[in-house]
Amino acid sequence: MGTQPTTRARVDSCAVLANVDLGEGWYRLEIEAPHLAPLIAAGQFLQVRIGDGDDPLIRRPFSVYDLKPEPGPDAHQVDLLVQVVGPVTRTMAALRAGDPIDLLGPLGNPMPGPEVGDDGLLLLVGGGIGVAPLFLYCRELAQTPGSPRHRVLLGARRRSLLIGEEGFVDLGVDTAVATDDGSRGHHGTVVDLLGQHLDGAAGVTVAGIGCGPHGMNVALRDLAVSRQLPFWISLENYMPCGFGACFGCVIATPEGQPLRYRRVCVDGPTFRADDLPERF
Repeated sequence: MGTQPTTRARVDSCAVLANVDLGEGWYRLEIEAPHLAPLIAAGQFLQVRIGDGDDPLIRRPFSVYDLKPEPGPDAHQVDLLVQVVGPVTRTMAALRAGDPIDLLGPLGNPMPGPEVGDDGLLLLVGGGIGVAPLFLYCRELAQTPGSPRHRVLLGARRRSLLIGEEGFVDLGVDTAVATDDGSRGHHGTVVDLLGQHLDGAAGVTVAGIGCGPHGMNVALRDLAVSRQLPFWISLENYMPCGFGACFGCVIATPEGQPLRYRRVCVDGPTFRADDLPERF
């Protein structure tokens, strides 16, 4: 952390290949980006602009969901998960093949590779748009010899909002789910489900990475700290510039640290849970 990931960043005018309607206001935006795609690692993000004018004036950050045909130097396609929540994402949901889209990146630091050993377990916990970087992370693990045993835990309010489950299953990743209303999997939150998996992993070296809505991330931080679990959390803060100039995404540091604030875009977006304050 604390590096300057912007040294490899570039601005590219790209073209939409397809926009797949996933239901419930979710879309998978597939973009031809041959110059950007080989540079991206799981956990990094892109700043997106659509249209030729100044509306919207500020780019919007999106974690990269997938790289095709596979992550690495041969990648030429970038996939983003888009949830319709406002005017910009509504416009993105209306994009069609051939439409232009402007990308800045890659920005932020890649997700870490926690050491759990040959008999350990890496738990990946996602909710909402937070499934995006975790899917790319699993894609990277799939092509890495000797990668740790890992399991994905996904959470949503109800069954129809469990975005991305099929993709993890198709990768062959051990996947468990939780829904607040009990319509699929564990009846409760994905943080509760994580606690159950930790209880069942006594004697096993466990580490974790999580990404989700703010409330989920706070709950993950509290659970990880209380159990002294090596755990990293990817924050979904709004990042106006993406490269540390505007200080619009700062979070406080825990008491006793020399710096009062850190910028999520360049110091993160992934932080150790015990390096986050109680409220962030």
